Amino acid sequence: MKHTLPALLLTVLIVAVVGALALTPTLAVAQLEATPILGPPAVVTPLMTTEPGSEDGAAQPFPEEPELPGAADVTPTATALVSTRPDSCEPNDTPEQPCDLPLDAVSGPFTFVPEGDRDFFRLDLPQEASIQTIVTVRATQGLDLVLSARQGSALLASGTFSLTLEPTVQGLVLLRVENRDPRLAAGESYRIEVRRSIAPPSTTPAAASSADALENNWSFVTAAPIAVGVVYDLTFVCPETRPNACPGGDHDHLLVPVKAGVAYLIATFDLDPGVDPVIELFWNQTTTSVMGNDDYAPGGMLAALRWTAPSDGLLGVRVAPRNGGLPQQLAKATKAGYRFAIAPEASELATKLAATIRQQANVPTPTATPANAASSAGTGGTTGGGAATVGGGSSPGAQESIAAGPALIVHKTVLRHEPNERATMLATLAPEARVTVRGPVSGLWVSVESEASILPGWVRWSDLRRDTATADGSTASAGGSATATIDTPSTAQASGATAAPAALPTATSASGSTATSSAERVAVARLDPALPPPAPLPAARVPFSITVAVVATDRPPAGSNALGFATPTPDRRQPVADVRVQVVTVFGDLLAEGLTDVRGEVQLSRDVRPGDALRLRIPAWGVELPIAPDQTILIVTVPEEAP
Repeated sequence: MKHTLPALLLTVLIVAVVGALALTPTLAVAQLEATPILGPPAVVTPLMTTEPGSEDGAAQPFPEEPELPGAADVTPTATALVSTRPDSCEPNDTPEQPCDLPLDAVSGPFTFVPEGDRDFFRLDLPQEASIQTIVTVRATQGLDLVLSARQGSALLASGTFSLTLEPTVQGLVLLRVENRDPRLAAGESYRIEVRRSIAPPSTTPAAASSADALENNWSFVTAAPIAVGVVYDLTFVCPETRPNACPGGDHDHLLVPVKAGVAYLIATFDLDPGVDPVIELFWNQTTTSVMGNDDYAPGGMLAALRWTAPSDGLLGVRVAPRNGGLPQQLAKATKAGYRFAIAPEASELATKLAATIRQQANVPTPTATPANAASSAGTGGTTGGGAATVGGGSSPGAQESIAAGPALIVHKTVLRHEPNERATMLATLAPEARVTVRGPVSGLWVSVESEASILPGWVRWSDLRRDTATADGSTASAGGSATATIDTPSTAQASGATAAPAALPTATSASGSTATSSAERVAVARLDPALPPPAPLPAARVPFSITVAVVATDRPPAGSNALGFATPTPDRRQPVADVRVQVVTVFGDLLAEGLTDVRGEVQLSRDVRPGDALRLRIPAWGVELPIAPDQTILIVTVPEEAP
């Protein structure tokens, strides 16, 4: 018994200690959450576990943990992934691996991947004396770009978003684009725009009364030689400082070397306020112009025309102000400047110049017509039912075209398979041979069909003229078995005015019955608004010269004190000197003037239009006398009373 009680007490004590230990974890966890000492407890996610009830106790995959709220916001999207990838020009991070950029286009987008990347690009600039190149970069907000251009080891230009390369820069140019922003460039991009345009006038300030650099070129004897493909800054300011040195205004005479068969665009543009120029062309002589233009478009003031050189030689160009032969009165701040250029139509300068002329003359840009629509609207059939192809093989999506219809060959020519002189010859076409214009145009070549060839071909535009006998809506034979009547567009429709749609053509059989076949209908497409027809060529001027003698007599004709013609024989023993005599038009425009010499004579000359009514004016006496067109000598008598 003595030993039993202590053993019982020991057993109770052990059970109490075990129970206290069983309750301790709950209190310990609460203390750690309230006052952590070693940091928050780590959460360990087991990868494999044994689910209760499995027969073999094999490890099963743990179910995926559900996404936390907001997890989708930090997940990279498809756009972010694309913008962080290298662009299509990579690798171009060294000068030895540049990416080629097209001209007159916007390229990109480009990225800076990986971080610290630098991009190099290459431009191939053609030789054009008056065309400058403007390079512009446009980037997202997270980029700070610096653009530089080098040619060899020379730095041409640099800028933060744009730089301009002068017309003297030609050949290969290396561009470098660098990001200076310290932030990460992931997700940012940029584009590069390359544009070619006519170089602007010089920014050097010039006096309003200063003449241009080509003066004094007041006649073809003193004409200034100029080059093709260069833009000149000229003025109508008289180069002489003496009074009345340019009574008819400043006339600029130019000499240009041209090549046979080359079509040229000749134009004035960038006119100062009040300047209204007239262009006249002279070939093989300097008295009568072969072509001229006053206004390129109705309501405009700039002059422009197209001309093809018949042979090698010097073309004379006269640019004059349209002011009726009177001196032009200019404001003190106006320099009466204009820009002049002559360029081959196939050159880049002519393309840019044509766009500038249309913009400044307020003429809409012509829209290219698809080849298949133009060819299907013509009276002639098409080979294989498809659109005509330019160059015999390649067919662009849209090309220039003209109205289809019958035409005649003007000169003996060759029908070629492609639009160039070295293409395969299909047939020889004699003068007055009938052909059908299909519609497509390539440069100065027109696509036609002829009975002399089973294939369609190309001829030069100068060897064609419209066949007005059948183009006005009359029927034309097609093989002798049937004739097709097609309504041609009216004049209002051709000029862009609103017109009713043309009716579908009907096929008339040889027996006289009329039947409409859906398979043979021709689709007529409305043409784009066309440019206004060119103004008619001005009448060629003819030289006019007259000698005027002013004498005094005490026997006035018919007993009056008025000026007149002395009859039958004037008395020229009393000449009157220093009398101002003028030749004017019936509208008062001054053509020529001069002072009589000691013999009382003065000779006046001017190129005039045939049929112009001319008059002789003596301002001091306020009288005018009519002049006959074929008159060469005129004697004016001043009546004086006998002493």
